[in-house]
Amino acid sequence: MKRFKTLRNLIVIAGVLAGTGYLRMPYEQKFTEDLRERKIMQPRIQSKAWSEMGQTSLAGAFGGLRSVMAMMVSLGSYDHFENNEWYDLQKDYEVITALDPYNPFYWEHGGWHLGWNAASWARRNRDFSPAKRRIMEMKYLEMGDAFYREGLKYNPNAKKLWFEMGSMWSNEHKRPDLEKAAEAFKMARDSGNPVYRRRYLITIARIPGREIEAYEETMRLLREDPGAHLRTPAFRCLLIVLATNPDLPEDALRPAIDDVFWSREKAYQDLYNYRQRVLDAGFYAGQIDRLLKELIVELDVPDLLNPFVTKTTARIHTEKWREKYEKERGSGRDGKVPDWMLKK
Repeated sequence: MKRFKTLRNLIVIAGVLAGTGYLRMPYEQKFTEDLRERKIMQPRIQSKAWSEMGQTSLAGAFGGLRSVMAMMVSLGSYDHFENNEWYDLQKDYEVITALDPYNPFYWEHGGWHLGWNAASWARRNRDFSPAKRRIMEMKYLEMGDAFYREGLKYNPNAKKLWFEMGSMWSNEHKRPDLEKAAEAFKMARDSGNPVYRRRYLITIARIPGREIEAYEETMRLLREDPGAHLRTPAFRCLLIVLATNPDLPEDALRPAIDDVFWSREKAYQDLYNYRQRVLDAGFYAGQIDRLLKELIVELDVPDLLNPFVTKTTARIHTEKWREKYEKERGSGRDGKVPDWMLKK
C-alpha cells in the first residue's frame, strides 16, 4: 500500500512537471529566439554541421565551449590547407562557423581559403586541362563569394567581409568581375576605414560608362574628409582626370592642378604614374595626355621621363625626379632608367 502511494505521488509530480513544462515551452522558446536575435545566445547548429562534427566538437558544443572548439578546429584545418585538400577544408569551416558564427574572423578566413587559395591552386594546376582549370577556378571564386555572404548574414556590420569580397573580384591575377567588385565595395564605403571608402571609387573608375558616377564619388569623398583622401595619389589623379570628362554638367566643379598637388613636380609624378594605370588596368583616361603634355613643356621634362618619347612600364617613385635625373646625367650614366628613379 505504501509503495502504491509513493508511485502515485511520483506520477502526479511527473504529470505536474510535464504540464508545467508544456505550458512554459512556447514562452521559453520565444525568449531563446529573442536572445539569439540579439546575439546574446549562439544560434542553433544546423543538422548538416552536426553531421560533420567529430566527437570532440560535439562534446564541446554540448558543453558550452563552442568558441573554444571553433578555434581548435580552425588550427587543425591548416593541414588541409597545406595539402590542398579543399573539400575537407571547406567542411572544417562549415563546422567552425556553425560553432562560432558571430566571429567575422572565421568567415573571412574561410572565404580567403576558398576564393583565393583554392582558386589560385585550380588556376595553376597543370594536371587539369585549360577548360577545367577555368571551371574549377570559377567554382572556388563563387564558393568564396557565397561564404563571405553567408558570414554577412550573421555579421551584417562586418565591412571587412564586403571589402575582402570586392578585393577578390577585382584582383587582376584571378578572374576579375569589376561590377561584382563594385557592388561589394559600395557596401563597405561607409566604413570608418578610408581605404575601404575609396575602393568603390577606384573600382568604378575602371568601368566604362560609370565615369560620371565616379566623378560624383570623388566629390562625395572630398566633402567627407578632404585631408584623408587627398593624401592618396590615386585619389588626387582621379579628382583631376575625372573632371576633364566633357560629359559633365557645365556647372561641375573642375579642380585645377594647383588646387590638388603641392608642386608641379609632384603633379607630374602622380599623373605619369596614373597614365600607366590607364594602360595596365583600364582606368578612365579622360584628358590625361593633354595634362601631361602641358606639364612636360612647362617643366622641360627630359625625354627619359617623357612617356610619349620613352615608353616604359615603370613608375616614378620620387617627387625629386628632376634632381635625381640631373645627378645621374652628371655622372655620365644617363643612357637607361635608373632603379632609384623608376620602380616597377
